[in-house]
Amino acid sequence: MKGEDQLKQELNDFKKEKDRISNIVGQIGGSKGGSHNNLINMAFFGILFALIIFGGVLKKISLEIEIAAAILLVVLKIAWMIHEAQKVSHFQFWILNSLEFRINEMNKKIRNIEKTVKKIDSDSDINGNREKTDI
Repeated sequence: MKGEDQLKQELNDFKKEKDRISNIVGQIGGSKGGSHNNLINMAFFGILFALIIFGGVLKKISLEIEIAAAILLVVLKIAWMIHEAQKVSHFQFWILNSLEFRINEMNKKIRNIEKTVKKIDSDSDINGNREKTDI
C-alpha cells in the first residue's frame, strides 16, 4: 500500500506541474493564448476587407491610398508576428538556460560525490580493509 500511495502522490505532483507549465505557456502565447491573436487577426482582416470594399467596389477611396493602407496593414501584421515569435524564442531560451543551470548544479554534486567515494576508497586501501568489488 505504501508504494501505491507514493505512486499516486507522484502522479498528482506531475499533473500539478503539467498544469502549471501549461498555464505559463498559455500566458506567453501558447495554445491557450489564441483568443488575443484571433482578435488581432480579425481586426487586420476586417480593416483590409473594408479597404477592398470602399476602394475597389464603391470607389470611395483612391487606388493609391488603398494600396498604401494595405501595405501598411501587411507591415503591421508582419511586425506583430515577429513580436509573437520573439516571445516564444525568449521563453525557449529561458527554459534552456534553466536546464543548463540545473545540469551544471547536478554535475558539481556528482563530482563532489565522486571525490568523496575516491577518498573513502583510498582510505580503505591504506587501512587494508579493501574488499574486491567489480564496478
